[in-house]
Amino acid sequence: MITEWGETLDPDRVLPEYPRPQLVRDSYVNLNGRWDYAITSASVTERPREWDGEIVVPFSPEAPLSGVDRILQPDEALWYRRTVTLPAGFVRDRVLLQFGAVDQDCEVWVDGTFVGGHRGGYLPFALDVTDALRGESHELVVRVRDVTDTSWRSRGKQKIEPGGIWYTPQSGIWQTVWLESVPQRWVARLDLVPRPESGEVEISVEAGGAGSNTVEVTIRADGHDVVSGTALVGVPTRFRIGDDVRLWSPEDPFLYDVEVRLGADNVSSYVGMRAFGIGRDATGTTRLHLNGEPYLHAGLLDQGYWPDGLYTAPSDEALIHDIVTAKELGFTMLRKHIKIEPLRWYHHCDRLGILVWQDMVNGGRNYRQAVVTAPVALPVKLDDSHYTWFGRQDTEGRIEFLEELDATVALLRSTPSVAAWVPFNEAWGQFDAVAATARIKTLDATRPVDHASGWHDQGGGDMASRHVYFRPYRLSGADAKDERVVVLSEYGGYSYRVPGHVWSDKEFGYRKFSDRWTYERAFLRLQHTQLGPAIDDGLAAFVYTQLADVEEETNGLMTYDRRVLKVDADAVRASNLRLRGRHDHATGGAASPLTVREREITEPVSLTRPDGRLNPGAVGWTRTPLIATDGIGRGWAGKGRNKRWEYWAVTTPTHVVALVVSDIDYAAVHGIWMLDRESGETIAYDAIGLPRSATLPSTLGGGPVRARTKKVWIDIDEIDRGTRLRARGERLEIDVLAHRPEGHECLGVVVPWTDRLFQYTVKDVARPATGTIRVDGAAVDVPAGESWATLDHGRGCWPYAVHWNWGAGSGRTDGKVIGIQVGGKWTDGSGSVENALVVDGNLSKISEELAWTYDPGDWMAPWRITGDTVDLTFAPFHLKKSVTDLKVFSSRTHQCFGHWSGTVADDTGARVHVEDIAGWAEDVRNRW
Repeated sequence: MITEWGETLDPDRVLPEYPRPQLVRDSYVNLNGRWDYAITSASVTERPREWDGEIVVPFSPEAPLSGVDRILQPDEALWYRRTVTLPAGFVRDRVLLQFGAVDQDCEVWVDGTFVGGHRGGYLPFALDVTDALRGESHELVVRVRDVTDTSWRSRGKQKIEPGGIWYTPQSGIWQTVWLESVPQRWVARLDLVPRPESGEVEISVEAGGAGSNTVEVTIRADGHDVVSGTALVGVPTRFRIGDDVRLWSPEDPFLYDVEVRLGADNVSSYVGMRAFGIGRDATGTTRLHLNGEPYLHAGLLDQGYWPDGLYTAPSDEALIHDIVTAKELGFTMLRKHIKIEPLRWYHHCDRLGILVWQDMVNGGRNYRQAVVTAPVALPVKLDDSHYTWFGRQDTEGRIEFLEELDATVALLRSTPSVAAWVPFNEAWGQFDAVAATARIKTLDATRPVDHASGWHDQGGGDMASRHVYFRPYRLSGADAKDERVVVLSEYGGYSYRVPGHVWSDKEFGYRKFSDRWTYERAFLRLQHTQLGPAIDDGLAAFVYTQLADVEEETNGLMTYDRRVLKVDADAVRASNLRLRGRHDHATGGAASPLTVREREITEPVSLTRPDGRLNPGAVGWTRTPLIATDGIGRGWAGKGRNKRWEYWAVTTPTHVVALVVSDIDYAAVHGIWMLDRESGETIAYDAIGLPRSATLPSTLGGGPVRARTKKVWIDIDEIDRGTRLRARGERLEIDVLAHRPEGHECLGVVVPWTDRLFQYTVKDVARPATGTIRVDGAAVDVPAGESWATLDHGRGCWPYAVHWNWGAGSGRTDGKVIGIQVGGKWTDGSGSVENALVVDGNLSKISEELAWTYDPGDWMAPWRITGDTVDLTFAPFHLKKSVTDLKVFSSRTHQCFGHWSGTVADDTGARVHVEDIAGWAEDVRNRW
């Protein structure tokens, strides 16, 4: 398997970009490309006399792009050799040989002289090779050992025998190798700490060599000097930008340029003015903060593996692609999982704007399955001071981990995008997590710490961090009471194998899907039904597993080769925007609308497939009923939870009447209801009977609608002029014609929750009505021109529990016949909405999830329904309240009748005035 960047790789020009963007100087010789290599027994300590061939650095020998394609064994040594001629004038005073990372331990010789080495496979290091240089051409030799998972050493997710969540091992040089020349006194390190609350940047300079200790600093914005001054080497010094600081965020990743001069050495860097923190929101719930405000960390797990380069991305463009894809999908964060990336990756996160949760790279002895996996299903919490349980019985291993922890924080402390530290994951090599957190806080007090991601929570850190894969997620009572921030640091992991884009025949994922549409529906429903309510209750961050497939893991949103995005980018982005909107509303902000992308259907289509599942081709909206629903309840997937109904409401100047005929598979529910608007008197007849008490056509207009019970008699028939509505109860008789004017349009919408849960609804508003209502034998006219009928037709297979809003209104404003149709909650997250404006029979679709604002403590207070195209106020004059609680079956309805006023934009963008048109708005919670 190869990526498009691997296909175009030039072995003589590999990753040529400057590798250290936060400390740049104009001295750079890239040593990537073709080297000689040899693999020997680990007992061989003399350089080989013969070489096995060429290897393309910095790809590990296990990576296809290296040209070697061989796994280095723990009892072997990997040797590298190349020669280099330095450019004329390159050498100033000192020459440094820089390695981005070498996995795992290495020794280095230059021109036959040993110049140093390094332990650990994930961190950069530099060797001063000046005194070893001889002549004009120089030979570099590197010897590498890598024991992978056969000891306590840090190894990430590498395994000699990979499978499932463990991946192909890799070894040797895997990041850029380069030379730079520096003066006698040079800037060895920069620490930049933004202090946006005071408008300052704190800068610390570490120096190499001997000479001046005075540093000159200039900070610029968009090429203009903002502040300049001097500092002393080793002394943290603050430089004031001013009160008008441009804050860094994923939405505005603005970076200030920083120039530092130390004697003859001049380097450039950058800083993002941002502050991470934890605090209470307007409701008192603990949340993650960015720049002093609650901010949702909407994240993806990012392993940083590539099929052709393993740890090493095939190009800089490949690194950018992953970050841009995550942002285009609406995510605000990447959790870099058990890996430290090349510094250019962090630079792209900084400049493109995405938060990073940085995992520490862990090791330890073999992980005990009972310790590592039992908490998946059982509420097990072990004390991590029992080192042997966690594979941390080696004192040397614990010391090395802490040293590498220190070095990781030091390396990335100045990176604007790094938002949190994660020292331990799912008990892998965990020990003394509370002490590790305190250690990190000493090194960097500006970021929160997730001390034990997943389980074996020791009560420390800033986050109550959970991993949930095998059960529905909800915010637990214990987490809701926790003073720490609640985060879902791993979940999902849904698998979908894209033919032609898989690593092997094996499939690893936490739930498997066979087609793209079903996979996407499941992902979107997971986001909406599980994360949404949890965010309302206090969830501050989430990390979906994962960004891209990795080897046998086919649970990425992209394939391993990055050639296929498995989901619709617009749909996922809308899902994340919706979750961010819920977060902002839950933390004290106003409810916000959300634009969705919908497809208009113009040809007849079946709602279902032959097996009873939803037909993806039916998903969309129509201006006239085009969806055939004959397949409801048929096929192996169509059994159970099917709901069919016809609801008609008629508003007149003096009365409101409503009829319902429905069949919910195991029962039929019918009703007749009337309101006398002048007296406030209501008459209601409700009946629950067997399904045979209802007659409903399989498709709208396909036959008569009937309800026959002792209490309720209803007939609904399509006739030439429209629809005749007749009903009879003990005191009430209705005979109304809902006229259908020529060219009159109505809204049809298919709402796709999943391939087995879906709803087709037709909302037909502003139908002129005439006829008669009889109460106790007295006839009341349904006057033409002042009376309106509305249909709510539904066919589908419903979830067990549903919460919805629905509003409709019909009337005249400024001489125009106006119909209002709005809905919400039940459609949220589905990609479909049931919102429309009808003016003189012409329908304008409103493709927005509208914001509904009303007071459940006072249903008669005005309601507001708003969006980019809608600004409506609903003023109730009557509340119809009904509550049924049969435990398994329940319904709670608050339906207010009143008048609509405001404005709605039509298809042309023109604002249509609406004033005092009669209708209703409701809040309904049902279980069936």
